[in-house]
Amino acid sequence: MFRIEMLPAAHGDCLWIEYGTGADVHRILIDGGPSHTYPTLRERILHLPKDDRNFELLIVTHVDADHIEGIVRLLQDSESLGCSFKRIWFNGRDQLNKVPDAAGEPLGALQGEYLGILIADYEARTGEKVWNVGFDDGVVTTVPGADKLPVVPLDGNCRLTLLSPDHSRLRELKYRWEEELEKAHVTSGDEPALRRKLEANRRLRPLGDVLGAEDDDTEVRSELPLITSRTATLDDVLGGAEDEDAEFGGDTSKANGSSIAVLLEYPAERPKVKLLLAGDAWASVLEKSISQLLGDDDSRLSLTGFKIPHHGSIANISEALLKKIKCKNYLVSTSGAIFGHPHSRAIELLLSKHQHRAKPALHFNYLTRTSETWCDDKDQKERNYKAYYPKGLSVEF
Repeated sequence: MFRIEMLPAAHGDCLWIEYGTGADVHRILIDGGPSHTYPTLRERILHLPKDDRNFELLIVTHVDADHIEGIVRLLQDSESLGCSFKRIWFNGRDQLNKVPDAAGEPLGALQGEYLGILIADYEARTGEKVWNVGFDDGVVTTVPGADKLPVVPLDGNCRLTLLSPDHSRLRELKYRWEEELEKAHVTSGDEPALRRKLEANRRLRPLGDVLGAEDDDTEVRSELPLITSRTATLDDVLGGAEDEDAEFGGDTSKANGSSIAVLLEYPAERPKVKLLLAGDAWASVLEKSISQLLGDDDSRLSLTGFKIPHHGSIANISEALLKKIKCKNYLVSTSGAIFGHPHSRAIELLLSKHQHRAKPALHFNYLTRTSETWCDDKDQKERNYKAYYPKGLSVEF
């Protein structure tokens, strides 16, 4: 059994993965969406039996709010929820300070600083080492000049190969974070000040015991207007935006460049499922890693599914990347809020460059004005593709 759920996380990502046989079920959680969608993730955890709220791995791909905020809330709630994590992958201040650079200054971004404190709290409370276990120097990154990409086995016969980030992308993020902390009037590593700031942040508060209080997100929602036009140009938290004439694969966001992306294979031996989970990674970084993985310019990576990067942004997909893969299923996680994703040109590029012998299947976790273009049955038949739209999409492979 292998199943991936794209929980409804508005314009963000929150991926719930289950695999295993019979009663032996293992779980991976990737990102937590923005703060106001956290109750959905919390409710999904509460549906599990109390003694089964365990995760093999939690990946926080990068520091953008639509990926990290839900996890900041979750880790504050984890004890009351009774959920545990064998590993947590996240590159925060301590990890970035290990990336070689000319200045060697300690830098970090505000939400990343929060999460670093909370992961350390989790380790202290449980007595378990979970933060970036298995990576050299505790940094989740590909290794410059190495013959092979990092491969991490998980219990339950699952295997992950790291495709992103590389040292260059982490170094660039490190330089940019200092500016973000200055804007927030916070000094990197000032734990007392960071804890006070986190406690005062209504948007990132935990929900308390398992019975909990209702989550009042009226104020938060007022800050997040629904923009469904494909021409939306609002900037990312640490990066730039795209317009209708944006260049494919042209992302310059330092946060997105630092995104963790993996190839998941299950079972590890003779895998039946090969899933590319791209976070918001740069297309150029993915292309380079896939080329290294294949070792042959003429071959293609065969995939069961591809969770496309950055919610269907033009800036994170390219023809060169798609030439490296042949894929059955394309997964798009977004409500179209804020940035107007997915972009029509990005989805059309997927369809036009599709190489698998099976017809392409588009899986959207929301039906919105930005995704409805592909719900027309006539168009699907004429162009030989399928599109699916259940909210909080669950796909079984």
